[in-house]
Amino acid sequence: MNPETKITTDEVRRICARHGIKYLSHSRITTGFSHEVHRLNDDLILKLFNKSSNKNFLCESRVLEVEDSRILKPKLIATYEPDNDERSYIIMSYIEGRSLGGIWHLANDEQRERLIQQISNVLQAFQDINQDFLQLEDYGSWQNYLDSKSNKLVIKLLNKSIISEETSDEILGVIGRIKPYFGADEPIKPVYWDIHFDNFIVNEEYELQAIIDLENVRILPLDYPLFVVRKQMELPHKYLAEEEEKYADKADYVHLWDWYEKYYPQMFAFDHLEKRVKLYQLLDELHLMIDWSHDSELRESFNKLMEELSEI
Repeated sequence: MNPETKITTDEVRRICARHGIKYLSHSRITTGFSHEVHRLNDDLILKLFNKSSNKNFLCESRVLEVEDSRILKPKLIATYEPDNDERSYIIMSYIEGRSLGGIWHLANDEQRERLIQQISNVLQAFQDINQDFLQLEDYGSWQNYLDSKSNKLVIKLLNKSIISEETSDEILGVIGRIKPYFGADEPIKPVYWDIHFDNFIVNEEYELQAIIDLENVRILPLDYPLFVVRKQMELPHKYLAEEEEKYADKADYVHLWDWYEKYYPQMFAFDHLEKRVKLYQLLDELHLMIDWSHDSELRESFNKLMEELSEI
């Protein structure tokens, strides 16, 4: 993430005045966010959304409005959706604690398992959110979702000359062969999918305090977050801040899959689970390649994954 601060102090002061908040201070938070985020007055968070991310702003705003004590989240203070060239933003409460990603290596297995149990309880609660309230896009079936998602990604990659027509055909062919593994009667529920540890705030006793980045709720298959679990287990450094990558020991993540299966069995109750998870990983890597096609590690991972999926 680019840590450069775009908003000025005068603009922050105007935002505070708009909502009757006395301005004291603000400082940029430069890790773990794709948008511009500031700690405001020590007890608040100001999150400014990119102009192209209005869908994310609306999603997070609505999720923060949900009244469900099982969903541990910041308190919504104010939102602003301009009708001009300004950026949308959310003001929410600041949650004391540290990101789980930064201290996972310090916990013992008992503490880790208890955290996964707490996280699983919150993740399951997202399923009970009223879909009409969230106003999230519903494709009607997972097969329709896969068609829409994959076609949009492939078109973007083709337009940027990142992939060839031949590779495009191979990608769509792979997805076409795996689509039958998604049944028409599968549950249609809101899912918080981006479950890497920097999105979990914990206290000194390794107790979950909140889930953040709530823009990442979508109508998705219940097992969709498992590709994040798999990636954390195999490449834990990918989800850590640069200064914390030295703590990325795969041995610390070896039980992650089993713990999630124990405490969130609904995520695992699908036939052909391994093929489905690999497909989710493919969609994620296609998305990443739009901006990171120059990354040799990503390219290597994509080519390896395509080889594996082509054998299906």
